Amino acid sequence: MPIARWAFNIRQTLLLEHIQPLVTSLTDNNPNIVPVTNLLSFLPKIECDRLLQFRAEDDMRRALIGRLMIHAFFVAHHGCSWEKLEFSRSEANKPILLKPEHLKDVSFNISHHGDWVILAGDTSPESSIRLGVDVMDFQEQVPGESFESFSSCFHEQFTPTELDYMKAAPHDPDAPKSTNNQLKRFYRMWCLKESVVKALGVGIDFNLQSFEFIAQEEETAKPITSTVMRVYEPSDNFKEEGWVFEEALLDDDHCYAIAAHLGTEEEVENGESIMDGSEIQRLDWQELLQDAKPYPFQH
Repeated sequence: MPIARWAFNIRQTLLLEHIQPLVTSLTDNNPNIVPVTNLLSFLPKIECDRLLQFRAEDDMRRALIGRLMIHAFFVAHHGCSWEKLEFSRSEANKPILLKPEHLKDVSFNISHHGDWVILAGDTSPESSIRLGVDVMDFQEQVPGESFESFSSCFHEQFTPTELDYMKAAPHDPDAPKSTNNQLKRFYRMWCLKESVVKALGVGIDFNLQSFEFIAQEEETAKPITSTVMRVYEPSDNFKEEGWVFEEALLDDDHCYAIAAHLGTEEEVENGESIMDGSEIQRLDWQELLQDAKPYPFQH
């Protein structure tokens, strides 16, 4: 069965109709537009307290939507009761499911950057698949900085083959410097690296040059699954076999990558059905909140 792959654009406007009758505040200039803080009632207090520590509204918005997507995933694909889900954090600050206990080994992962939040989740409670996902905004760099200067800071994160792939990107004279093809290839490789690191559950000190990616085709809006990974320092926890990848553009300014490690021979044989080439599901507010229920009041 394919994994769940969801995307949500944080620029979508939250309207009164999406969450009535749970609205506690409205915007001053438009009574139909609802601040996203109204959605905190759909999360336990410990998560709300963490979200309210964000100073930038976009940071809070991305994190809040990510938490709602995780809840919605377990309700939609594992039949859970929204308000009875309990989560904690791993040592790497990754959300982990505590209750219901029989689903605590289900692999899921979340990523957010720029305008998008992405979720990948295993729809089977019995499989041993490990998932990692990453999304990147192409615009994130110092304005006016050359690609050579920008990429020089990352020579220890990429192999010579990967750096050559970035530098060999065809030049587009009409593209703005912030979104040139070299930079797009950089973020593509970075997404792939991060997706593997997150699937492995390792820390930021993991050697990113111990594996490299060989791109077989350019990214498009349609997902591709042809990218190959080579592992130069294999271990019991990190073998070259059993990996499949999905990549695509979400829009002109964002790309994502999903890494899935298949733990059994049967899963490896069915790898094409796990990453089946279908487009990622883009949610709106109504779809995200259709099963949402407020958590009981907590002091």
